[in-house]
Amino acid sequence: MKTLLIYIVISFLSKFLLAQCAVDNLQTTQTDDQEPVPRIQFLNLNTGWLVHPSKKDTIFKTTDGGLNWIGHRSVDTNKLSGLFFQNINTGWIAGYSGKIAKTTDGGISWVLQNSGVQSWLNCVHFIDANLGIAVGSKDSNRVILKTTNGGTNWQILVRNNQARLYSVFMLNSNTVYCVGDSGVVLYSSNGGTSWVNQYSGNTSTLRDVIFKNYGPNTIGWIAGKNGALLTTTNGGTNWISRSFNSVNFYGIDFGSIDTGYVCGRGRIYKTINSGFNWFQQSTPVQDTVNIKDIFCINSQNVWAVPWSGNLIYTTNGGGPVGIQSISNEVPSGFSLAQNYPNPFNPNTKIQFSISKSVFAKLTIYDITGRVMAILVNEDLKPGIYEVEWDASHRASGVYYYKLETESYTETKKMVLIK
Repeated sequence: MKTLLIYIVISFLSKFLLAQCAVDNLQTTQTDDQEPVPRIQFLNLNTGWLVHPSKKDTIFKTTDGGLNWIGHRSVDTNKLSGLFFQNINTGWIAGYSGKIAKTTDGGISWVLQNSGVQSWLNCVHFIDANLGIAVGSKDSNRVILKTTNGGTNWQILVRNNQARLYSVFMLNSNTVYCVGDSGVVLYSSNGGTSWVNQYSGNTSTLRDVIFKNYGPNTIGWIAGKNGALLTTTNGGTNWISRSFNSVNFYGIDFGSIDTGYVCGRGRIYKTINSGFNWFQQSTPVQDTVNIKDIFCINSQNVWAVPWSGNLIYTTNGGGPVGIQSISNEVPSGFSLAQNYPNPFNPNTKIQFSISKSVFAKLTIYDITGRVMAILVNEDLKPGIYEVEWDASHRASGVYYYKLETESYTETKKMVLIK
């Protein structure tokens, strides 16, 4: 199989505006918890932005899917860690000494905003063009800021000597989550006017929090040090641990309700069943280098930012998860076998045959046609393969699985009974 997670190729022929530094040379020392971390965000397959503390006040932008990155200098923001774009034109950056800046031309020019603090601002998040929250730390001091006019004015909501904060996520104009030191999860139901501590069941430093809406389901995820990996389906009333090792995690993101990625020290792990099981991916990053941020454009296109070295990305989901070649014998044709056992609870295995080298995709659907999981999405050599689906997080009912290649398509039905 081909290498599935590859270095991004940066063209040194690109004309870097103002900042003459290459984004693929992020060499610096490892960071401690108080140091800002890199951030990356894409709005579509082509347009994305990157900030890295080692590049100080430079924001990098791509408009060709990462083939070339152009550096744009901001206004005296120094080390950058916060990055958020609300749309293709409007975005904010935040960093050292309480610096926040805003762009309305897609990141080419920036206007400095007055935050009113001198803290490290680690993360900024907006729900629309006006309403946003920024969080950070000064020594051991907690800082939370809010704006209702796009950052023209920032209000200090919290500035005290409690646990430092590293990530913020606004689910809507009222519902906000922050995470930080000592397993702290802060929740506000009134846009930040008041905050309550949610019980995380964890005492490690929590570095990233996200929420995703999938139809009727809103799922939250937190990643942190010492293998901290938490999820909630009820707004944080209960946080459930999905920890599976003791790796220090720094970033987490999901491209679909099933498919997500978490990054840490030299490693990226992938799940295809909403975090019930995680599988380590093959990356070109040495295991001594911390991978600090990860961003899913969708379940197949994913970018990650090591603290030093090259950006890395995948366009096919990062590699096989649970697929096994059970025979190298060349079959006479393509085929898709009935899953076994069937009915099943909660695991089932699916075999299929590939008669020539081809790109193959195996997808699970529910009875309404919604995609439940993508089990295979890669180039395969001739042979017989088997893949397992863990449906422990799915409701009883009828499901369909579909094998697709350029010349063959077949769909079969299976039944989950709990």
